[in-house]
Amino acid sequence: MPRSRIESLNWRAKLPNLSQWWRASKLLIAVCLLVLVAGFAGAQWQSRADADERAVLISRFPTVRADERRACEREFTAKVAGLEGMNQQATQALSDIRAQMEDTHEVVAYTLRFLGDRAKLTDARQAALIKQARQAAAAATVAAQKTEAVEQKVTVATAKAVEAASTAKAVDKKLDTAVQPALPPQPWAGNRR
Repeated sequence: MPRSRIESLNWRAKLPNLSQWWRASKLLIAVCLLVLVAGFAGAQWQSRADADERAVLISRFPTVRADERRACEREFTAKVAGLEGMNQQATQALSDIRAQMEDTHEVVAYTLRFLGDRAKLTDARQAALIKQARQAAAAATVAAQKTEAVEQKVTVATAKAVEAASTAKAVDKKLDTAVQPALPPQPWAGNRR
């Protein structure tokens, strides 16, 4: 047989010893077990650390909740106080507007009374003038018929005209010196600043 053939058949001789394999496998198993034990211990240690951290966080929950509650109470108390202040301001503004409206109503009523009184005086003056003018016209018509009666009536009409003029002057004087009602204590709403 050729030598290469013999060497190929003797492959078992080239293999390492079985006891060496056994030792290497025991070493590999021991290393794996050490890795497993170290991993298990690390996992236990990590889970204990997580549990401790969880316990610390859980023990802080009441404190955190109380702090959060106090913060919310402060915030909402401030908001409620602000809303109450705005409500008071709105109430004050409404009462101011009502007072201005009352003042405006008083000024309007005063103005209407004054204008009504002035219109009555003007109407009375114009009625007196119209009456006197009619009387003068009637007297002039009668005077055209009779000269003597005309002169007499002209004197009467002149006297009446003088009286009417003095009445008109008196009415004007009364109108100019008419006592105006007292103004309201507050100025008109449009003049407020």
